[in-house]
Amino acid sequence: MPSHCVPPHRRPTAPRRPRRAPARLTATITATAIVAATITAATVTVAAAAPPAAGCAPVTAVLVPGTGETTTAADPGAPAGLLSAVGNPLLARYGTDIDVRYLPYPAATAPYADSESAGVQALSGVLGGLCSQTRVVLAGYSQGADVAGDVASTIGTGSGSIAAARVAAVALISDPHRDPATTPLGDTGVGGQGIAGPRTQGFGAVTDRVRTVCASGDLYCSTSEQTSPAWTALGKAFTGTNTDSGTPAVSTTSDGSNIDAATIAHQVVAVAGGLAQFAAGLPTLLDDLAALPGAVLAGNIPESHRLAGEINTAFSPLVGLADQADLDLVARALELASPMDTSGTTAIAAQIVRILARTDLHRVATDLGTAQEIAWQAAEKLASGDVLGAGLALVGGVPVAADLAAVAATALTGTTTGSGGGSLAGALTNDPATASTLGDLARQGSDAARFYTSGVHQTGYNTELPGVVDWIATEIGAMK
Repeated sequence: MPSHCVPPHRRPTAPRRPRRAPARLTATITATAIVAATITAATVTVAAAAPPAAGCAPVTAVLVPGTGETTTAADPGAPAGLLSAVGNPLLARYGTDIDVRYLPYPAATAPYADSESAGVQALSGVLGGLCSQTRVVLAGYSQGADVAGDVASTIGTGSGSIAAARVAAVALISDPHRDPATTPLGDTGVGGQGIAGPRTQGFGAVTDRVRTVCASGDLYCSTSEQTSPAWTALGKAFTGTNTDSGTPAVSTTSDGSNIDAATIAHQVVAVAGGLAQFAAGLPTLLDDLAALPGAVLAGNIPESHRLAGEINTAFSPLVGLADQADLDLVARALELASPMDTSGTTAIAAQIVRILARTDLHRVATDLGTAQEIAWQAAEKLASGDVLGAGLALVGGVPVAADLAAVAATALTGTTTGSGGGSLAGALTNDPATASTLGDLARQGSDAARFYTSGVHQTGYNTELPGVVDWIATEIGAMK
């Protein structure tokens, strides 16, 4: 075997036939857990410009699995993830005339850009090491489509590891960089673009051999900058698109743990909803905070009880955020995404969350709980006729009310020395558009939340994959 040829990896054994003969197969294929389909293969001719060298398949299909479906140590001959439903039928159709490989690469959720970059390097290396006469099929799913699409772009624009003429077909399934101008397979009515935005260089000389597949409702490949500007900006920032450094905007939590795009999105959803609810009650909250210390000092038990309850209710959305989200993480994500959002939604949200991240919400929550408990005990004693006990109980609330007013009021008004960056109240009330901005961000968050719980990204391609196999077979048959 010539040293420049790479032997096919493990695959089902099929009867040997003369290397130049057409492959004629009719078979019923049971695919992976992702999809089960009966495929009847038509007569397909695998042609090559010259007879392939011994041990070198006429066609090599390199399939790039999605996030979590493979590792750097994976066996490239072992079917992996959703794309097994593409690789297995191709092997059944062509037998030894095709070498099917599954690219080993990190396929990690975070840091995403590092994982995707490693995948690009790995795929470029594999292609560069193939026999010079084999034709190439590329297919990728999700992060794998990101990888395969980037490599196809470099090949098509003349900077790849193989010539564009050797590429038979490129299938990109749920591509985060999906360009609506690229010819689709399957449901052609899916609008929008990939969450990371289209590749600026396009596919050049291989454009006519590239197809995309995007399921309706899959926001990874069908996000709209018009309807979801903040989510689109976050997607671009997280994947490193259009950033000066080319690295992901956010890759770790405040404690140094790696995170993924879904984690950021879920936390932004929680923060957006909480802020929108909090903003609605802000005017009343400011008045109540100013009045509470005076009511306590005056011994006005009913008023103290009422004010403590209202303040607790008003602050509860923010206090809940401290448990649901890493506010510093969300602020950093929004700050780095804001330049990519021309609507201004992300910039406004970033300012508000950054101020909120500096607020000691756990201290506010503690003060609120204590103040409300004291006011409740005083009110109960007063109702039972124990006026003296009620007064003594309320005295214990004097320092708590003072601390609550100081902490909460300075967080809202920004009067604390060195707080910097403005006040939460100012950010929420000075700009008339803020309320609608937060409401729109919450709406985008709800859309994203429905997407993550729908499972469409994982299961929405069941009926599309047989069509992908058929299209690849057509492209192989059209090779000259």
